[in-house]
Amino acid sequence: MTIIDLAIVIPTLNEEKFVGTLLDSIFYQTIWPKDVFVIDAESTDRTKEVIEKHFKMLPQLQFRQIPKYSISKQRNLGAKLTNAKHVLFLDADMKLKERDTLQVYFNEVSAKNPDIAVAANLPLSTSWRDRVLFLNLNMLIKAAKPFYPWAPGMNIYVKRDSFNKVGGFDDEVKVGEDIDLVQRMVKEGMEFEFLEGPKVHTSVRRFLKEGRRRYIWKLFKGFIAIQRKGFREAEIDYEFGEWKTIRKEKNLFERLLKQVQKQRFASAILKILK
Repeated sequence: MTIIDLAIVIPTLNEEKFVGTLLDSIFYQTIWPKDVFVIDAESTDRTKEVIEKHFKMLPQLQFRQIPKYSISKQRNLGAKLTNAKHVLFLDADMKLKERDTLQVYFNEVSAKNPDIAVAANLPLSTSWRDRVLFLNLNMLIKAAKPFYPWAPGMNIYVKRDSFNKVGGFDDEVKVGEDIDLVQRMVKEGMEFEFLEGPKVHTSVRRFLKEGRRRYIWKLFKGFIAIQRKGFREAEIDYEFGEWKTIRKEKNLFERLLKQVQKQRFASAILKILK
C-alpha cells in the first residue's frame, strides 16, 4: 500500500453511527494517509468503541479526547499532532465512496499546489432534491470565489505550513470557522482552489432531522448574523452531536431573561382582559 504525506483529521462528538463508515472508506482507498487523527469532544455514546475497533485495520489511526469547546480546537489539535505536509479535515459523517477518491484528491492538490482547497461535496442520498441542493452548493462555492471565498468544513484541505502561518482555525469561532479560515488565508495572499476531480460524499442527516427548507433558512440567517457581527460575536444555534453551540453564556442569559419578561407581560395582559 502506498503511503502519502497526508494527515486526515476527523473531529467527533457522539458519532457512533457515522465515523465507522468513514474509517472503513479510508481503509479501502488505493492509497493511505500517513496519519489519521480522530479528535473527540468527550462523546457519551459508543464513538470511542467504534474507533478502537479500527486500530488493527488502520495502524496509523490515533484517538484523542479533549473537553468540549469548539470544533476549531479539535481540528487544530489534529493538525498540531502531525508532521505531514498536507492535512485534510473531514467531518465524521463523510464517506470516500470511490476507492480512488483520496488518490484523485491528492493528485489535483499536487498539480494545483493550493494553500487551501475544497472538493465537490455530494449527498449520501438518492433524493433528487438533495442532489440539486448539493449541486447548487458546489456552484455557489465556485461562483463566489473571486469576491467571497468560502468553503464548508465537511472537507477542507490545507498545506500545513500555510495553515500554521495564520494560526489555524480560530478556537473562539464556534460556527463559521471554516469560512473564517478560508478568508483569513486568502487575505494573506494564499491560494484557494475548488477541486473539480474528487467527489466527497456526506450524510444528509440535518436535512432529515430539520427539513431542507428550515436548514437552509437557518444557514442563511447565520450568514447574515456573521456579516453583521463578525465570526466571533454572531449568535448562531448549531447542533454538534446532540450538543448545541450558543455563542456566549451572556447571550444565553439575556435570551432567558427576555423570555421571562415576555411571559410576565403576557400574564399581565391576560389579567387585564379578564
